[in-house]
This record gives sequence, structure tokens and C-alpha cells, in this order.
Amino acid sequence: MKDGNSYSNEVTAAEGNIFTMKNSMTPATIQMRKDGDTYLANHWDGTSFQVLLKDNPATGDSWEVKFTANGLESILIHTVQETGIIKEVNGKTYSDVIKIDAESKLLMNGSIIPLNYFTQYYYAKGVGLVLTTTSAGDEQGLTDYILN
Repeated sequence: MKDGNSYSNEVTAAEGNIFTMKNSMTPATIQMRKDGDTYLANHWDGTSFQVLLKDNPATGDSWEVKFTANGLESILIHTVQETGIIKEVNGKTYSDVIKIDAESKLLMNGSIIPLNYFTQYYYAKGVGLVLTTTSAGDEQGLTDYILN
């Protein structure tokens, strides 16, 4: 992470097409599942599965995630910005990477309010999330991974 700390994500259980994951920085576990070419996760609110990522997305593909955080109705609008790019992260080069921009918005009194805050997610085929950056200058890059 930007502050020099690190964390790990680990798949701790698998049952059918549902995978349970644990992040070393939080006590909560999340679940993910694959439905066709779509990966869904429940980590936004802990209950409902919403789109996290799609296999082979095209530039311009878009989807929304809606959840409540701290009593506020939030919306993340994900848009695929680039596909098939090469990205260097922490000295390692990843190919066949997709870049997804997620725009944060709030829903208040029936009106959508842009927050002018964006998160960029870079996913490498066969590896997963390799880099997360934000419009505030935060950066979290993959340092190591083990695939079984």
C-alpha cells in the first residue's frame, strides 16, 4: 500500500462455484462466485452478490454496484477503459490486462450526486487484480501471488 503496509487475500474455502475469501486487514470474509462469464462478490454489503468483473469485457462495457455504507446509499459505476494492455507493477510485467474505472456516487433524496472520486482496477488474465489506484493518489500493487 502507499503507506508501506501490506495485506493478503486468501481463498479459504470452496463449495461448488462459491469461494470464500479472507483479507488479512479485516475480520469479515467475503464470498465470490462465477456465473457464466461474470464474477460476482458480496463484499460491498456482505449479503447480495453484485458484479465484480467479467471475462473478456470490451472497452466501454459498464455496470453498476449499489450498496449502503455508513447509512448512505452508494453507487459505483464500473466502466472498462482498456483491454489487452501491458502493465508493470512492482517490477513485474503483466500482459493481457484490463483497466476498469469505478466512479463513486451517492444517492440522496432521489438525486444522484457525483463525488468526483474514481478508482482504477487493473486485472491481469490468469492472475487477477494486480493494481488499484485512485484519483486521490492511493496505490495498491500486487507484490506476490501463489496460484494453486
